[in-house]
Amino acid sequence: MNSTDPTPHPSAAYDHSAGPPELRVSGEVGGRPALFTLCPKFADSVDPGPLLGVAVRVATHFRIPLTFTATFKQVAGERWELVRVRCSQDEYLASVRAVRPKIAAAAAEVLQEQRAQMEPLLAVARERQAAYALAEVYRARTAAADAHRRVDAAEDEFGLFEVCEERAAEVLGQLSGRPGPLPHCGPPVVRSTSYGRVLVLCPVGHLVQSVNAEDWSGSQLAARCADPAFTVTCHGQTGEPLPH
Repeated sequence: MNSTDPTPHPSAAYDHSAGPPELRVSGEVGGRPALFTLCPKFADSVDPGPLLGVAVRVATHFRIPLTFTATFKQVAGERWELVRVRCSQDEYLASVRAVRPKIAAAAAEVLQEQRAQMEPLLAVARERQAAYALAEVYRARTAAADAHRRVDAAEDEFGLFEVCEERAAEVLGQLSGRPGPLPHCGPPVVRSTSYGRVLVLCPVGHLVQSVNAEDWSGSQLAARCADPAFTVTCHGQTGEPLPH
């Protein structure tokens, strides 16, 4: 098999605005000339994931022009395992049925032979996937900042009424005093947020208390939550307020 592309530049020099990198290799399938195009990819929604893979497009001619795509995934070590082979033409065509059994073997052979040439492309693919993951990090950070602002605004509005949280929670229970689910009682779950709050949750995750992180350390509530015998009770979505 002969590569028709020069060796790619190191990933640090690759301009991702040019699109995903590819490696084209000339070869044959069943004695007929073929062009193999290797393109790294990542499979999403897998566990564990994301999973590194390579799509090998095979363009050949058998009575009619044919184009196949063989997809491989990386398994233990550096081994590639075939996932599927698809054809852009009608699968019932005689030419497709005649060539299809040879496509997977030919694509696997090219992928193995071009392992060294593929390494820079795989590094570029990792960079590209990392950029997508970073975009998700940015979205999550923005959502957390928005939630922080909403919490601050809600607490500021609540403070205008000059009613303590314990009494307001009691009134809230009276206003929503419809029959509801059985209370959840058990050891509390303590979580710290990125917006400077410490949350005390019931065993199923409903909020019982929200405390400023600066007030949490050394507080009576922190000491009580650290006691294995201490329990909290939650009725539906609201919990019984706890003293600080």
